[in-house]
Amino acid sequence: MPSKEFIDPQYVMVRDALSGSAAYEFCLRTLEGKPHRPFMISKTLEDWIYAAVRRGLAELEPFEKLTQKQREERAAKIVLHCEALRELLIPFYREGYGLDWPFQPFFDHAALESALNYQGRMGVNFADEDDKEEDLVHKRFSIYHGIMTDLGLVFDAIHQGALMLPELKTEIKKPNDPNVKRLRFIRRLTEDLQRYFGKPHRAVVLALTSVFFDSADLDEAAISKLAPVPKKV
Repeated sequence: MPSKEFIDPQYVMVRDALSGSAAYEFCLRTLEGKPHRPFMISKTLEDWIYAAVRRGLAELEPFEKLTQKQREERAAKIVLHCEALRELLIPFYREGYGLDWPFQPFFDHAALESALNYQGRMGVNFADEDDKEEDLVHKRFSIYHGIMTDLGLVFDAIHQGALMLPELKTEIKKPNDPNVKRLRFIRRLTEDLQRYFGKPHRAVVLALTSVFFDSADLDEAAISKLAPVPKKV
């Protein structure tokens, strides 16, 4: 069976939006031949612009959709409920066996469902044709062992992750602002241009922003205020 080529839908969207765009042509003319740091992955200027635009358009991380205060409150609740649930489950845990009845049969079913979901989501079976059933059994019981005997590791991970939640850094201070995605795009693109080309290239940022967002209220001065570049010491 021939393998299917993986096409990133966001790449296609960015490519189609920029293709033939006057703003994109302006960016190419502006940056072409300018000295820059070596691109880490991109081979051409065009590839670099695509990558920078896609980074700017990336969805907000879950923690970025919360204010600092909300993250602090959510972290405290997660830790509290996580430890309370761990405490409540202790009487049902048998050493060397794991969580016993009435949880065991439901964990068994959940492990099977998870193994099937894994194979379906990956779209590829890594075992030989003759070993597919055995491969599924191994996945199933590996998952079963994890949730039966090592559930404490999951609680530990949730606890530690919650403690880090308030410490995470983000350029988004007002996640409910209607222009938050545009602001993030402007700041990330400015950051990338400054890092690779040594200049924020406000005109380039404005041009690319106009392709994906309403920029009627923007000019280079506004871009400069929205995405200030730290002065070199």
